[in-house]
Amino acid sequence: GIDRLSFCAPCLRDTVLQGTGSDSTSEQNILKYLQDLAFVLGRVPSQNFGEGMTDLIDLTDDERLTLVKLLKEKPTVKRVKSIFGSWLNALIRAGVLEDGTRKTSRGIQSIAKDGHVCLSLGEKTIDDYLHSRGIHHEKEPRYPEGNFRGDFKVENTFIEYFGLTGNPDYDAKTKEKIRLCKKHNITLIAIYPVDLVSQKKLDNKLSILIPK
Repeated sequence: GIDRLSFCAPCLRDTVLQGTGSDSTSEQNILKYLQDLAFVLGRVPSQNFGEGMTDLIDLTDDERLTLVKLLKEKPTVKRVKSIFGSWLNALIRAGVLEDGTRKTSRGIQSIAKDGHVCLSLGEKTIDDYLHSRGIHHEKEPRYPEGNFRGDFKVENTFIEYFGLTGNPDYDAKTKEKIRLCKKHNITLIAIYPVDLVSQKKLDNKLSILIPK
């Protein structure tokens, strides 16, 4: 098949095409599905993942087989939203995204495709986005003053993933970073958990960095 998509049509029809998914999946099974999907992908799953065969491209045959089996348990986005209100809320409940209440949690530590150590799946999703598009980036750059480090730096642009918004201490640190960027004329791209819900949202934030 195309790019080694060697799976039968019925399997693909039931798993990775638009309109697939169950409208009766239980709340507990939705949470387990999201946790398993995030683990297999190694990144934050967008709400439209599994709606096209392109989602299987660039994966090994074993990874594809694991995903196809997992996607057979996929709930529809409509079902997820009817229970949790939004895809973002479901990711937070599943523990995939930080929600601002875990004051001592740094998320799920993981290794990005370029070898960078990331302290959460949110960071890894951003790192892999930059790497896959050939955008050279520095991890954990220092701010010009204060004992602060950013998440990423691309030339004179800092990229911060503000994943714990809502925590008073964290919010105070966020405001100080924003102030320092303005003071030193540093372009700041602020990314929040809601920006990782779909590829389009992340594109809107980071596409300005893609070389023309």
